[in-house]
Amino acid sequence: MKSLSRAGLIICLTMLPVSAALAAPTYLSCSFPNPPKEPQIFNFALDASTGMLGVHVPETGSERKVKAVFGESTVTANEGAVAWEIDPSKRAVIRDKRMVGEKDRGVCKDISVEESGFEQ
Repeated sequence: MKSLSRAGLIICLTMLPVSAALAAPTYLSCSFPNPPKEPQIFNFALDASTGMLGVHVPETGSERKVKAVFGESTVTANEGAVAWEIDPSKRAVIRDKRMVGEKDRGVCKDISVEESGFEQ
């Protein structure tokens, strides 16, 4: 019985780093077409452990956090005038500009926390 509980303890301890890694936020940089200008860039921090979505706009330095819903394949957040639907596996985002009744799509790439622009 003691050897079984030791084995269980060892397995649990080896799983800790994996659990911590799974809880770490995912950082994405998403680009929206904006002809004839340069694309609009939004960086996102998807943090399922806190249920929050961080939004950073590199062009202005603006940064905010909003409550998000983490589903099976998408992360959704509502900022009032703008709602986001992010599919991390497809590296895609839909921006719903509710105030003007427009939706547009962006493409995303993985970035590091250092590249994200979020204050640490």
